[in-house]
Amino acid sequence: MKRLSILFAAVFSFTSAIPVFAGVGNISDNGPHYNLNIIGVAKGKTVDMTDSQRHTIFVPLNTAGYVDGNVKISYVRAPAGEGFAVLDGNATDKDGAIIQVPYEYCTDLTTGCQDLLSYNVYAVALGKQGGSVLVNASCTYDTNVLDSNGISGTCTDTLLMNNFTLTRDKGQPKPQNISDIFRASGCLDLDSSGTCNTGDITFSNIWIFNIQQLTDYFWTYDNDGLKHMQIRFYPTVSGTISIVK
Repeated sequence: MKRLSILFAAVFSFTSAIPVFAGVGNISDNGPHYNLNIIGVAKGKTVDMTDSQRHTIFVPLNTAGYVDGNVKISYVRAPAGEGFAVLDGNATDKDGAIIQVPYEYCTDLTTGCQDLLSYNVYAVALGKQGGSVLVNASCTYDTNVLDSNGISGTCTDTLLMNNFTLTRDKGQPKPQNISDIFRASGCLDLDSSGTCNTGDITFSNIWIFNIQQLTDYFWTYDNDGLKHMQIRFYPTVSGTISIVK
């Protein structure tokens, strides 16, 4: 637990442990976390939203026929020594929103690594009853890839979950575990042989930003009237990654 405590301190020195989910159902995690609020608005925002201290992203309240096409929320790796931050909070324009996230690379793939930095992630629909959102995750590696079944595919095929739906039903809001939309299992087919063989990189249940060959990860946010999605990131460890011998 010593290593995990150090990671908590390094990543969450600037965050608050305010219990934002209090009163909306129980979750298994507690303690330090990062809060992100995604707010649906009827009119697009025009003011600058590049203040990294914010915890809020604005999206269209309804995206059907939205003039700028798919609403995009991009996730990028944080610079060394930094943690979560909203770099651009406006997803109502054609450029979309951007949030930076922490990561941890394996320092010796030949030996392999396990239990790297990861997060348990929960989402909850808040506000008045009604409204839902469909989130689809997409990603890209800079090399060929096999999914967890050894079948040739795309980066998105390696995600343990590539979409989720959140609805504001009547009654008490209940957090939904969406951790797997940020985790992946598969093999980087470095020699383009179509099989996971010697020299390729295999990974399982890993925080996807820990894979150095990841070049792009983003959400498309298809909103049907949901006014408030709140997300919590709790630090943990998970996964394995190594070179096939």
